Amino acid sequence: MFTLLMHIVRDNKLFFILFGLWVLVGFILAVSIPADDIFFFINQHHNDFLDKLMTVFSGFGRGDTIPIVLLSLLLLPAFRHRLYILTSLLFGLFIPVSIYFLKKVYGCPRPLVEYGAQKVHTVPWLDNLFNNSFPSGHTIGAFGFFLILSIWLPKTQKAWSVLFIILALACAYSRPYLGQHFFKDIYAGSIVGVGMVLTLYLILHFIFGPEKQDPVN
Repeated sequence: MFTLLMHIVRDNKLFFILFGLWVLVGFILAVSIPADDIFFFINQHHNDFLDKLMTVFSGFGRGDTIPIVLLSLLLLPAFRHRLYILTSLLFGLFIPVSIYFLKKVYGCPRPLVEYGAQKVHTVPWLDNLFNNSFPSGHTIGAFGFFLILSIWLPKTQKAWSVLFIILALACAYSRPYLGQHFFKDIYAGSIVGVGMVLTLYLILHFIFGPEKQDPVN
């Protein structure tokens, strides 16, 4: 399993190098800067254009759209693979299940409860949430979704992984920007999303065997 994990990381090194940098930098920020300062630095630097742009970025982590996009990719030959189909279906299933239970376990209040509506920037076209902040479900979805895309990219197209990790980070950034999450929520969500996809891939590889599970390149 460890060998396969290293194989996945090596084949998607651009994605994992940037993801590793994010994990390292995010950890440094989390332990060196007060959580309130990080949240308000992101949330209070806003304008009308960014409000709309961040709403779009936030959509990359929507649990109701990710399965539709993953299934639509079956139109492309590189994604017509049993392991891709199973990983996508299980990820689409485990997103809402895992998010539901994680949020119930932690039950953390959201920024609007912590700071009040007068201090938190939100946008009028999105519903404001008040409970179950940790972890960020949108961030779990975005990082898992874009890792799946990266894994099944043809080897000649792996440079697109850079764009994928940037879009995943943009989705994460959009959550405190829109007043929905704290930094710790998106940081944990990114790790959960990547870990979930890697776990599913390794389990399915163990069940079906390596000779049938290499991505089509």
